[in-house]
Amino acid sequence: MARSWKIDPFSTAIMFPGWEEYGDQPFLWRGPPTYDPLVVYQPRSWLLREGYKRGGPPISVREVPSTPRQMLAEKSS
Repeated sequence: MARSWKIDPFSTAIMFPGWEEYGDQPFLWRGPPTYDPLVVYQPRSWLLREGYKRGGPPISVREVPSTPRQMLAEKSS
């Protein structure tokens, strides 16, 4: 089961609502039944709440920080 997870459920990434894969669902991934989620505070500043969305399309779990988004689009075609 753990091998099928796209993100680490024991990191705060599981609580990030901006993943492209979420679509219209607020939270798509859940941890294992015994998982106790981390306390994650919602951002207070506009930049961390909304401003990052101006940088482009939603972030995908398949993205690699050093890979330009153009290359990812070409690979998926």
